[in-house]
Amino acid sequence: MKLVLDTSALLYIVEHRLDIWELSEHEIYIPSAVLEELNALSRRSRKARVALQLLSLLKYKVVERGGPADKAVLETAVEEGAVLITGDTALAEEARRRGVPVAKFHKGQLAIY
Repeated sequence: MKLVLDTSALLYIVEHRLDIWELSEHEIYIPSAVLEELNALSRRSRKARVALQLLSLLKYKVVERGGPADKAVLETAVEEGAVLITGDTALAEEARRRGVPVAKFHKGQLAIY
């Protein structure tokens, strides 16, 4: 399955110490805007620094897409026919309106809504 992760999902993984290996069995896409956002946050947030370290353990494809991270993840999910993983309620609602499946972590497991 193709997955697009946003910043909130990556920070959630760190915050709740989730096992990232479940993600490794999927094709993971990260827009460059998300990486830029994490890099900016990493200057003041330990969670963001750890999220960047975790990404180095996963195989993922960087999608060159700048601008606001929310717009970038949504466009990437639409373009790739992927499931969007986010903890952002407003972004999840917008994705569903556009027909993009949304997943969240529930009790440490991915659940598609």
